[in-house]
Amino acid sequence: MADSKISGKPRGRPRAFDNDEVVGAAMELFWHSGYAGVSVPDLSAATGLSTSSLYNAYGSKLSLFEAALDRYLDTRIADRMVGPLRRGTEGLADVDAFLERLAATSRIRPPRGCLAVNTIAEFRHAPPAIAARTARYRAELRAGLGAALGRAAVAREILPETVDLRVAIVVPMVVAFNLLVAAGAPVRELRELLATARAVAAR
Repeated sequence: MADSKISGKPRGRPRAFDNDEVVGAAMELFWHSGYAGVSVPDLSAATGLSTSSLYNAYGSKLSLFEAALDRYLDTRIADRMVGPLRRGTEGLADVDAFLERLAATSRIRPPRGCLAVNTIAEFRHAPPAIAARTARYRAELRAGLGAALGRAAVAREILPETVDLRVAIVVPMVVAFNLLVAAGAPVRELRELLATARAVAAR
């Protein structure tokens, strides 16, 4: 997918806007519509910046998308969704809490799933910078589940030698769940998938 440059000429002036607000607004727009579904005028309208100001600050739509993905991974994944798995003190209870957080995302309307997983699905041949960020998502997920299931093994809730296998199975199930959420899959199908993930983690 070709990147589109944000037209305009650098003016060399310091930024007169809140970068966090701009990247946050771009993140929400990309999350809702995908990379291809967002135009530079869309970004201008969402952020309140002219196209020349966007160019001066970010250079291209792709560069702004990279910043939006970073924001998503830092705030939604590392802080809220997967981070508690790694930072928790329980074993299977922390896995259950994570799966409950996943279940809650299916109740958002309109459905949008996970920005990182949506990006994996959208970019058949992702640019290296995008591929690195989706790889980070998968690594965060593996590390979080591995930490929680490792604690479960220490607590004798599961056998220690099964931790890696459980992680290897549950990670793609989480990715599949997010894809199904974004596709508006039936609630029954989503519940069954999470129930299977719970069984794999616990049995």
